[in-house]
Amino acid sequence: MRALGMFVVRLPKKFKDTISIAGQELYLASKFDEFGNRINYAEIVSTPARHDVDAKPGDILYFHHHVCVEKSLHLEDDLYLVRYDPNGGYGSHAYAYEAPDGEIHMLSDWVFVEQPQKVTEKIVEGIIILEEDKDADHGFIRYANTDLNYLGASVGDKVYFSKHSDYAMEVKGETLWRMKNDDLLYVRNG
Repeated sequence: MRALGMFVVRLPKKFKDTISIAGQELYLASKFDEFGNRINYAEIVSTPARHDVDAKPGDILYFHHHVCVEKSLHLEDDLYLVRYDPNGGYGSHAYAYEAPDGEIHMLSDWVFVEQPQKVTEKIVEGIIILEEDKDADHGFIRYANTDLNYLGASVGDKVYFSKHSDYAMEVKGETLWRMKNDDLLYVRNG
């Protein structure tokens, strides 16, 4: 099976429904953070027939969190369609793929940005509370697409981005922000 303009992925489980704490696996009621608990990566079954991509069946595709719940993208059993446009934009739900060697390759105009490690510590009644800065307007480029170099930005650079463009997703077990090149406002190299 090969879709014309979309990836086909095998997604056996749509939500993270367990969590491991101190070596114990516990049930997770995913409905309390439905977006955060949707699985947004899966094994590629086939690549788009009409687009030349380097991804191969068996690679892992990272995609938009709506894929697993949008009925029009569900083919059968555990197979789903993932929209792809090589020119980018919000119509392209395929963000990146992970090759067997573990290397992440960005697709179209998407970029993954690492969140800044800004944690403050408060002590309340003898309890240490760590708080993260949730209103960050910057991060560091972790995985870049090919066009980003032409824009003067590369992996490791500090970038500032537009408000609400910092959508968090899990990539190789780490939380990163996904955004488009157009979301980046300016860069501080090095």
